[in-house]
Amino acid sequence: MYSCYSCGKTYSLLEPRWRCDCGGFLTLPEEATFPQEAFFNRGYSIWRYRESYLLPSHAPSISLGEGWTPIVTAKIASVEVRFKLDYLMPSGSFKDRGSSVLVSLCKALGIEELVEDSSGNAGASMAAYCAVAGIKCRIFAPAYTPEGKLIQTRLYGAEVVKIPGSRQDTNDAVLKAAATTYYASHLWNPYFVQGHMSAAFELWEQLRGELPRSLLVPLGSGGYLEGIYRGFRTLQLAGLVRTPPRLIGVQAQNCRPLYEAFLLGLDTGAPIETQPTLAEGIAVSRPPRASAVLEAVRRSGGTILSVSEDSIQAAHALLLRYGFYTEPTSAVALAGWLQMPEEERENSMILLTGHGLKESEKIAQIHGVRV
Repeated sequence: MYSCYSCGKTYSLLEPRWRCDCGGFLTLPEEATFPQEAFFNRGYSIWRYRESYLLPSHAPSISLGEGWTPIVTAKIASVEVRFKLDYLMPSGSFKDRGSSVLVSLCKALGIEELVEDSSGNAGASMAAYCAVAGIKCRIFAPAYTPEGKLIQTRLYGAEVVKIPGSRQDTNDAVLKAAATTYYASHLWNPYFVQGHMSAAFELWEQLRGELPRSLLVPLGSGGYLEGIYRGFRTLQLAGLVRTPPRLIGVQAQNCRPLYEAFLLGLDTGAPIETQPTLAEGIAVSRPPRASAVLEAVRRSGGTILSVSEDSIQAAHALLLRYGFYTEPTSAVALAGWLQMPEEERENSMILLTGHGLKESEKIAQIHGVRV
């Protein structure tokens, strides 16, 4: 059953629904569902952990082999730090974790057409999995979205609807479309969040239970962090993890509603004035699942940081120097790590989220390289 985070009303999982009648976002129960005895007969995609996502039993596994991304160690500023390369996914971003699970739900519900809004990665990812599932897909995107991401989305067969203005204007436009077409939202849907649980499960297996003290992730709508928290919570309930990592979300100073909310002790996102940022993939001014994200950070003993545009650019240059070709948004997590006290940087892991090949022209401009 779905439950509304705000009013507690419940709904059947077989109902094609993306939010509560009261306007609140939906959640799924926390369960100790982690049947590791079944893993030996499975491959290493996120579907290794199928039961943990709490999908309807008849849901297919719409997969492109996503997951089990590598972990690489580097020594930066005299401190060793590990990176999980979640940009090495079929569509080029961590969003494939969520898209795979959510599109599988849509297929189980018999949905033939859906809409989604995205600044790039989520749209490309949803388009890829809808192509596999045979579902018609319409992606609403801000007009400023890098053309490389939109080309990818179109080539998968999705229709792209470009919306002038801010990221929030795009969200407002897709909500109007959602009045008549199913809204498969990475911002709202709890099954997109469920897919991100797989990152926590992989870390537990890849590191043989020896988890880092802190995990740093770029923070926009917050579904990635919320899903990782839920994954570690599942492992904790199953008796496999005693102390999960501290979750540290990092926002750009130019768009930091969750940072301000955390600082002020609020239970939902703070109203803010936004400015353009190099980290456009996390420029979400009104994250709908903010309450769950803030709760996840606090319950993990973590925190939220914000970083300047100059520090994002410098951190991205550093990633390139170490051979990581990521989009600028990925660099916010490293920028946050670099501003932490040295003793807190130790035994940390940074999750790199989006591939730089989608934004090569922008990256060249940022670093003053002629193309």
